[in-house]
Amino acid sequence: MQKVRATSVGWMARGIDAAVVAATFLGVAFVRQLAREWWSFDVVPGRPILAPVTVQSQFHLVFAVVPLWLFSLTQHRLYDDIRRIRSDVLLLRIASAVAVAFGLLLAVLFVFPPAVPTSRSFLLGFSVISALGLFVARRAEGRWASRRRPTWNIVVIGSATEAAPFVETVLRHPQWGMAVAGVIVPDGEEVTNVHGVRVLGRLAQLGEIIDREVIAQVFMTGRAWDTATLHHVADRCEEIGVTFSMDANFLGLSIARADVDDLGGWSVLSFSSVPSDGTALLAKRAVDVMLGILGLLVLWPVMALTALLIKLEDGGPVLFVQERSGLYGNTFPMFKFRSMVIDAEARKAELAAKNEMSGPVFKIARDPRITRIGAFIRKTSIDELPQIWNVLRGEMSVVGPRPPLPAEVARYERWQMRRLSMKPGLTCIWQVTGRNKVDFDGWMRLDLEYIDNWSLFLDLKLILLTFPAVLTGRGAS
Repeated sequence: MQKVRATSVGWMARGIDAAVVAATFLGVAFVRQLAREWWSFDVVPGRPILAPVTVQSQFHLVFAVVPLWLFSLTQHRLYDDIRRIRSDVLLLRIASAVAVAFGLLLAVLFVFPPAVPTSRSFLLGFSVISALGLFVARRAEGRWASRRRPTWNIVVIGSATEAAPFVETVLRHPQWGMAVAGVIVPDGEEVTNVHGVRVLGRLAQLGEIIDREVIAQVFMTGRAWDTATLHHVADRCEEIGVTFSMDANFLGLSIARADVDDLGGWSVLSFSSVPSDGTALLAKRAVDVMLGILGLLVLWPVMALTALLIKLEDGGPVLFVQERSGLYGNTFPMFKFRSMVIDAEARKAELAAKNEMSGPVFKIARDPRITRIGAFIRKTSIDELPQIWNVLRGEMSVVGPRPPLPAEVARYERWQMRRLSMKPGLTCIWQVTGRNKVDFDGWMRLDLEYIDNWSLFLDLKLILLTFPAVLTGRGAS
């Protein structure tokens, strides 16, 4: 999911850069038009060969300039993760990218001469100013990002002397969106904090620590760790879907590749057991938003009628709000139409012996707490419609494992924790294969099957299969 944010920021930067380049081009053309009396020279000496530059005569070139500039910026890796590029490196990359784009533009104009000629001095002046504009815009984006609250909790593994420089680097760059939850030191080392960050425990306690803390990523830094230790850490992270990264500087890498992240000079290898295609996951989020808005527009009469019927039946609250565990165990309020009596939670304990589901989940086919309207909206899944709001808020997705109760998560086996490594959803494989007819372990395996085989096509397939499952009420209660 960190890659999703990086990709999202990258596409936002592309949009901003496109606007900066277009505005700069038209602005310089406007200034050139006003100053045509003294800006009449060309880069190449000789007889003037061009008509005076005006905004109207040059406007068509915007459609060539913007794509060429974005192409060159992309090739110079200026969108890999824009928040992690140092200012000096950023300026050099932008200058190099603009120089290449300027050369490409001249080549295009040579091969495909425009009907209305242009001035090479105008294009050169625009190129220099666009480079400065892009640099200023990127720094402004960095300052804006630095004011955002970190949401990506990481843990650093290493001795105090080895981990401190990396922790300092992360703390010095809040725009990365990372929060250091703590440090894990080698067995036998006695320290309480590293660069002001608390020590969570020793390496032997890793499994216990990542079970206890809300962690999205684990970093190993410093020493050349032995194979057994690396396997131990990687296995613990893989079990529950936490991304595992390690300091890769010992490999002598100077340029990051697709499987290497560059964090302010720290090269780290990342191994993830969850979907990591940032572009596809960003597209998934875009689909969530579009379907969420469409769902509210189409289903609001059904939701309004349901709310009215619930209120008329017993006068109680329309919505049932319950704390659920989402991505990496972070909790959020999940909304449902209330389908049970007002004191349903208080009566749960007396019905515990009648639970028909294995594992920590509680379900009864003929639950006496369900109201008359509740039985209908549960059978048709109308009770789940308020979760569209959770989708729009970003806490859930249209397709994904159902969000469990924190009390259920506390009873999970280790292999079951990995289902929390992807954002929960309204529907998933379990919902279209019988729901309550599948036992708990089978349910967990279906969710992990979804995570391991995730694609946008699979999401589309499950959305289409959900409609007949809802209409027939298959497995619902």
